[in-house]
Amino acid sequence: WIRMLNQAPEEERVDRWLLDHFGGLSPLVCREVVYRACGRVDAWFRELDQERKYGLLNEIERLFSAVNEGQFVPEMIRIDGKLKDFTFVAVKQYEGEAETIPCESFSAMLDQFYAQREQQESVKQRGQDLIRSVTTARDRTARKTANQKLELEKTFDRDRLRQMGDLITSNLYRMEKGMEVLQAENYYEENTLLEIKLDPLLTPQQNAARYYKEYTKAKTAQEMLTIQISKNETELEYLNSVLECILRAEGDRDLQEIRNELMQTGYLRRQGGKGGNKRSLSAPMEFRSSTGLRISVGKNNMQNDLLTCKQAGKQDIWFHTKQIHGSHTVIKLGLLKDVPKTTMMEAAQLAAYYSKARESSQVPVDYTQIKNVKKPNGAKPGMVIYDNYNTVYVHPENMTICED
Repeated sequence: WIRMLNQAPEEERVDRWLLDHFGGLSPLVCREVVYRACGRVDAWFRELDQERKYGLLNEIERLFSAVNEGQFVPEMIRIDGKLKDFTFVAVKQYEGEAETIPCESFSAMLDQFYAQREQQESVKQRGQDLIRSVTTARDRTARKTANQKLELEKTFDRDRLRQMGDLITSNLYRMEKGMEVLQAENYYEENTLLEIKLDPLLTPQQNAARYYKEYTKAKTAQEMLTIQISKNETELEYLNSVLECILRAEGDRDLQEIRNELMQTGYLRRQGGKGGNKRSLSAPMEFRSSTGLRISVGKNNMQNDLLTCKQAGKQDIWFHTKQIHGSHTVIKLGLLKDVPKTTMMEAAQLAAYYSKARESSQVPVDYTQIKNVKKPNGAKPGMVIYDNYNTVYVHPENMTICED
């Protein structure tokens, strides 16, 4: 084995070499052996001294010995709520990022793993039409916003139009109809000489009026474009939040609720006539903190509205990732006035986990009382504003759903 290791190419990753040279080892197990020997999964042979090579062989021998002695447990590996792999040995390479699920037998493990994987793929495929519809709407809005911003930039130089109207007016005595250019002393810029284009078919007074009219038009355009750009950016934020909800959907009901939301907001045509789909909205997810308090989390924008605007009390504590798309999260206080710090952290970790920043670390999460959270008139589902908040930085963590 040592001779084989010494002959291995320096520019080859150790886990891939193990996979090529040993039968019965999966890519996951090869990475695990390397992690235990080297402290990371992507070690290269050029980095291994003789001591590390012996350490690698010791880990392989420990693995073989454990199997021969019957020390193995069928386990599934779940990351970010989705099944990723299965194995027979305790996995450390994910450094706490993965959840392991022990099973009664290898047969039961494989049945459960592939059944859930098939369900995940099925949900993903059924959500593709929603993703296409929302992505099309988002891209169209983004293009429109970009064009409006270009138009807005053109209005920033409108004072130049008013100045040219003023210069024409101050030089009317020198002008006559049919002139194409006026050379005038520009008293706005240290008396430099400025050439002003004229319409020869207009009188000098009409040329001045034309510049004033263009100035007024640009000023009005700036006001209207600013309003439209703000509306479009809000729409982009909403559509991105819907895409995030689709990606987190776990079943047909989740997708149907998102579909209903898109029909209500006009992005999809209603099905079955004006009434559409009358199926009731499912309740937000419920978790139990380590101190026994209930923490509710919305799975989509409609649930977020239900939770924040209808179900939560004014004194309940509301959480949301800072400027990141995610779920509304609420600690239900009941008769309590003070919330344990551990519960506050757990709620913030849930808010980070059920957000676009799930795979990040040190995620900023804002929190405030429900009474400080407002939904503007006409706002899209899930869109709120809030003040008097604090921010905490947490690592995303999930909890067990409360069944009762």
